[in-house]
Amino acid sequence: MSNLQTFVEDFCASLAPVGARGMLVFVGHQDWLIEQLNSLSNVAYFSSVLAFSQQPIVGLKHVNNKNYRQQLGTEHQTIFFSVDDDFKVDAFAALSGTLVAGGVLLLTIAEEHVKNSAFCQRFLALIRDYPQIHLLKQSAPQLPELAFFDKDVSDKVSETEAPLAYGCATGEQQTAVDKILRVVSGHRNRPLVLTADRGRGKSTALALAAAEILRQGHKHIVITAPHPDALIIFFKHLKQALPEGIQQNNSFTFGHASLSFMALDVLIAQQPKCHVLMVDEAAGIPLPMLRVLLKQYHRQVFVSTIHGYEGAGRGFSGKFIKELKQLRPEGSEFHIQQPIRWHQYDPLEQFTFNGLLLNASLAKVQYSPQQSLSFQVLSGHDLLIDEHLLNSVFSLLVTAHYQTKPSDLKMLLDNEQVSLVIMKQQQQLLGIAWLLKEGKVEQQLSAQVKQSLRRIRGHLIPQSLLVHCGIEQAFSYQYYRVVRIAIHPEIQQQGLGTQLLSHCRAYAKQQGGDFIASSFGANAQLVKFWQNNDYAIARLGFNKDAASGEHSAMVLQPLSSSAAELLKTITSSFYQDFPFYLTDEYQYLATDLVLQILTVKPYYPQSNIDNSAADQRAVKDFAAGNRVLSSCAPALARVFFSACGDIKIKELTEQKAIAIFIRKILQKHNWLQICDEFAITGHKEGVAQLRHFSNIYLSAVTVVSACK
Repeated sequence: MSNLQTFVEDFCASLAPVGARGMLVFVGHQDWLIEQLNSLSNVAYFSSVLAFSQQPIVGLKHVNNKNYRQQLGTEHQTIFFSVDDDFKVDAFAALSGTLVAGGVLLLTIAEEHVKNSAFCQRFLALIRDYPQIHLLKQSAPQLPELAFFDKDVSDKVSETEAPLAYGCATGEQQTAVDKILRVVSGHRNRPLVLTADRGRGKSTALALAAAEILRQGHKHIVITAPHPDALIIFFKHLKQALPEGIQQNNSFTFGHASLSFMALDVLIAQQPKCHVLMVDEAAGIPLPMLRVLLKQYHRQVFVSTIHGYEGAGRGFSGKFIKELKQLRPEGSEFHIQQPIRWHQYDPLEQFTFNGLLLNASLAKVQYSPQQSLSFQVLSGHDLLIDEHLLNSVFSLLVTAHYQTKPSDLKMLLDNEQVSLVIMKQQQQLLGIAWLLKEGKVEQQLSAQVKQSLRRIRGHLIPQSLLVHCGIEQAFSYQYYRVVRIAIHPEIQQQGLGTQLLSHCRAYAKQQGGDFIASSFGANAQLVKFWQNNDYAIARLGFNKDAASGEHSAMVLQPLSSSAAELLKTITSSFYQDFPFYLTDEYQYLATDLVLQILTVKPYYPQSNIDNSAADQRAVKDFAAGNRVLSSCAPALARVFFSACGDIKIKELTEQKAIAIFIRKILQKHNWLQICDEFAITGHKEGVAQLRHFSNIYLSAVTVVSACK
């Protein structure tokens, strides 16, 4: 037996008795890495092995970056994870959670990759702080000294001696199930928020509670999540609890009771009836959608990972829970602390949390409008050499987005096209904007993009302009895309975002940029923010994002005269096409978003839609009740589109009336849909609302025309 094999077997033997997990990291040239792994092929402790690598490994269960999510909810004793030219950190974070107590993760990293990756350099440097995570390097053949758990912290959490109900593993999990069941059997409007770090059995608790509800018969449960993959563990444990039940795709039946998964956008649009709504990984859902769910249903359970950034993180734990308490003061929270899958002080989990900044905490700040602000542009190297700054920056970025991933941290440190504009006051970090330089690529590459032969990573804006908007010269311009902008949650709504964007614009122009741009999930509030800062909408995605439930908006602001001319072309095309799409791809676009888009048109020339005298007469006749809706609807639409760019119209219009106008006249919804959405009694009341709107709208148009 080799010295390495003896070392590894002793290391594995030290983990199992205390229920902890460990990691061995090998760094060297590819041939050396293969040689080390081959020498460990006979280690007795290695069983139930899962291998993550670009190429399959003979004799081992293999996954890659495309299918690793299928392993969520499974368990492995040993994981082999290979890093060749790129560290797939999202996969690493996810798969490490499938390693059972006493298990070992073998991580191999090519030395060439370490030299070119600041992320890897930081990752390896952290190992020295974790005695149970061992680094073995080709350049340092001496084996590290084997470290064991401190006896004061290595005792396993004592198991509850009394038998637990529902098949629960811990007392906390049983309490969680009891609380979920109380949501169904107790008073209405008392939602439960169940949170935990990963590995605590929260999704299992949800499944066990669902099984108990289904056993009661004649119950229907609706469950939703940011993505069906998030429910792999849930359905696995539901099937184990009810083996007689029948699962078909993402639905489950047991006798006369049933459970079905619904995507977020479908759930919000259809509002199906159910005895309880379960929301798993709720932190991965944007706050506007959570608010809608909270108002639509009377019995709800929100379950989520709250430590780290597997979802919206502090947006969920802060803003949403605060709103929930205001809207549903009888609601309750419960946090599961005790791990089930591994030791309470598990070294691998602690290392993963710190290495990927899953535990980044947001400091409190105080802001004074009377004191000056300072701005600074940072690179990935600046973050690498200042761990405190890196933690502060990343924790603030996490609050601004509902889908932060470990790969975002890697991108910040490794991508040379990334710049960070930070805003401070008296050394306090108040805001940050993450910029990514895009465009200016070779014509040959852009031609391949146009022909759908390839996609260029990291060039979202020019690629979208070329492929979707038909802008042939898109890649010849330089863009600075605002990937994310974050203002500390305690000091928002004070104009700080506008000040930060102003400095981003100045920096981008100084660097020779033609455009500053962004892309985000569109809602009226966000679109208004960007429009107020002189950004124009260039494109709105045709499909809703699976996670956000919103269409993606792309906005641009020109920084050069040639860019300004191009933007006129882009916005003209968008606004000319927008009315057409309102009856198809944008038929269910929120009415306040439609109004926001149509009434603010920077860089857009005067509308070429006719507003004839005949149309004016039709509007007057309809408003007066002298003509029916069907004969006047085209004229109503033309008059609206010809003059809606005047913001005065928005100020003069009642919101309910204009919303019904948009739904009926512009988006062609039927009266049944409209009555249901706006709680009106029927067709007659709806037409009355349209006549009322037309009367107010006609007055507004007349006044504006007179001023001209």
